[in-house]
Amino acid sequence: MELRVSERVNRFRWIFVPVGLCALTAVGAHAAADVVGDRLLWIVDRVDALFDAIWSIWSVTAPLVELVGLTQRTWFARAIALCWELAADALIAIPLLGYELREPGKEWELGRDLLRRARSPLPLVRPLATLLVAIAGACSVARMVQGSVQLALHVSWLGHLARALVLVAALVVLVPRAAFRSLEHERTARYRVAAVVILLPLLIAAVASWR
Repeated sequence: MELRVSERVNRFRWIFVPVGLCALTAVGAHAAADVVGDRLLWIVDRVDALFDAIWSIWSVTAPLVELVGLTQRTWFARAIALCWELAADALIAIPLLGYELREPGKEWELGRDLLRRARSPLPLVRPLATLLVAIAGACSVARMVQGSVQLALHVSWLGHLARALVLVAALVVLVPRAAFRSLEHERTARYRVAAVVILLPLLIAAVASWR
């Protein structure tokens, strides 16, 4: 009976694993985008305060001080963060749907071979970003599981245990596969340059979301 269940699960792994990789990375990109949105809003607030100080000097331009309010500034920062998140999803999350299951240990061999063949840092930016964003996604999912368990059972230690188990499982099972698939998914040099421009800030934001 157990063998039959295992065989049935293995038949559908080719669907579940790629979808899980894509979902985990998308969650991580969203967490990083939240960090970016907060930083953008802080910058927009400072710029708006600077211009308000300038406009308020003259009576003619004084009405311009109230032209841009908190709602407009928040909307602008969130819109930029959303566009950046969608671009990051297109670069690192969507390609994970093409992940193919291989024999145990085969992926490590292929990964080492791909790393040895890399002649510049550019091809490594996207795999590194995928790795960090997937870790951010694992942290976010683990926090959600912890909150759900504590809310349902009102047992703090059980929530922390569930968080730790989910985090370790994601870090062991999904995160390395996401990084490998990104390393395997080769693109043109022009594509790599665009990826670097979009993904370099994502590296910092993803690490900042690990909490």
